[in-house]
Amino acid sequence: MNCHRVQRSLSAYADDVVSARERVDISGHLAGCRDCAALAQRLQLMRSALRALPVRTPPNHLTTRLTVLASRERIRRLRRGTFAGLVGELVGTARLWLENIMRPLALPFAGGLVSAVVLFAVMTPVFAPPENMRVDDVPTILSTEAAFVSMGPFTLSDEDIVVDLTVNEQGRMVDYSTPKGQRWVKDPEIRKSVENALFFTLFSPATNFGQPLSGKLRLTFRRTQIDVRG
Repeated sequence: MNCHRVQRSLSAYADDVVSARERVDISGHLAGCRDCAALAQRLQLMRSALRALPVRTPPNHLTTRLTVLASRERIRRLRRGTFAGLVGELVGTARLWLENIMRPLALPFAGGLVSAVVLFAVMTPVFAPPENMRVDDVPTILSTEAAFVSMGPFTLSDEDIVVDLTVNEQGRMVDYSTPKGQRWVKDPEIRKSVENALFFTLFSPATNFGQPLSGKLRLTFRRTQIDVRG
């Protein structure tokens, strides 16, 4: 038997819990090995010193706590033998594991959330525009057609006069055309009078997102009124 096996078995040898064959082998080894014999002697002295210590009686509250713990452990082992008890134990273990993981993260997470809220509340006034720079936004129509505003004195003929106009960005007529089937178009005097009247007529230009642009509309001159269609 070598020194390693003997040194591992010295405690059992001192307690006399080894077999008869092992006791004979260990005794023979100790008789011939000075190091192992010295280690066995130190172990025997330590055991003698421990036996010489006074016996302490545990307090009653400690005895009660140990009894309760032992009872709980016995119940837990009995429950582990059933399926419901095994599932309950697994659920309790998982819950304890999650609590142990989340508890260290709870405080940093709460601190980060509070810091973000405070920082947002502090920085919001910085990015807000000053009162003198705020402009009340007035909603505008996306697009409008050209419209008739006013015109000078114009001598109307007996029949209706219909013209299709092109109005530029300044609200001035830049071109016109006449639908077919109108007799006044063949009369040079009426045609010239219509052209002069249209030249001095004011229009509002068409718009797109508030920007003026050219557009078209149709004017119908009657003796009693002027009809406009964009």
